[in-house]
Amino acid sequence: MMEDKMRAEERIQMRANDCLNGCGTHCDLRAPSSGPGSPASPSGVIVLDKPEGITSAKAAAKVKKLLRPRKIGHTGTLDPFATGVLVLCLGEATRAADQIVGLDKTYRATIHFGVETDTQDGTGNIIERSDHTFCESDLAEVLGTFAGVCVQTVPKFSAVRVAGRRLYELSRKGIEVELPRREICIHSISLESFSWPEAVIEVCCSKGAYIRQLASDIGARLQNCAHLSALRRTRVGPFTLDRALRLEEDSPTALLEESVIPLNVALSHLPAAFLSDDRSIGRLRNGQLDPEWEKIHREIFNTCPNAVRIVTGANRLAALWWPDSEPGGPRRLRVFPF
Repeated sequence: MMEDKMRAEERIQMRANDCLNGCGTHCDLRAPSSGPGSPASPSGVIVLDKPEGITSAKAAAKVKKLLRPRKIGHTGTLDPFATGVLVLCLGEATRAADQIVGLDKTYRATIHFGVETDTQDGTGNIIERSDHTFCESDLAEVLGTFAGVCVQTVPKFSAVRVAGRRLYELSRKGIEVELPRREICIHSISLESFSWPEAVIEVCCSKGAYIRQLASDIGARLQNCAHLSALRRTRVGPFTLDRALRLEEDSPTALLEESVIPLNVALSHLPAAFLSDDRSIGRLRNGQLDPEWEKIHREIFNTCPNAVRIVTGANRLAALWWPDSEPGGPRRLRVFPF
């Protein structure tokens, strides 16, 4: 009995190490259920429409409680006051979370002009007011100046670490530090409506863009002050609101189970290479690529800087492969159970 327990603990530690190598972050692990008739641990992706008033972690915890996946993680935090698309990875899909985190995102944001808060949103304390007004054409013109690549200051109330501590922790204690700056890309920004003192805009942007900071910067460029009064994320890569599940208190487990997207489908934004012969499949299960197959497919995907899906004849994701990686460099092959 003691030996069985030790073996189980060793298997869990091996899975933890594998996940760390695969996605770069520790994921929550639970020993899989055992015994006759035990349900299989779910694996795949769920797209939630996160409601206002809860954290992304709490939304993930609700799904975890209902489905009991071995591992779970979200792929991009939404502030508690924000709503919309929240992509969760379950089970083995957590090892592919890095292929979703970096996807472009689209937001519908409401900016309130004339009032600035310390958190740059409606949850903070008012620190400045302005009576300066402007017209809709002035706003539209200023919005256009934000399109493209730019350098954005990270908000002081954010989870970014400085000297090993979260910025929001330092800010709550009144500790002033130099705020980091990062390059982002605003792919598009448009004015949806304007009725003083509020404007609704749609923003499509790269990973790492803070819409709260964008709202503040727009206000400053109009010689005014502003904060974000509402935020709704409408898209993360191919995941949109029309396929998002609204998680209610009495949501049936069966509905959640039906909403799990297979990993191969969830990663369909990545190019695919197919593997069908038994010999190559056998080598891949042992963590190796058939040299002849690899040579042919390196030529096919030689300009691809991202991961390539290796898909079996059963249309299952067998592995992620980086054809431009060099031997001895970063991990070039990530094999999944298939």
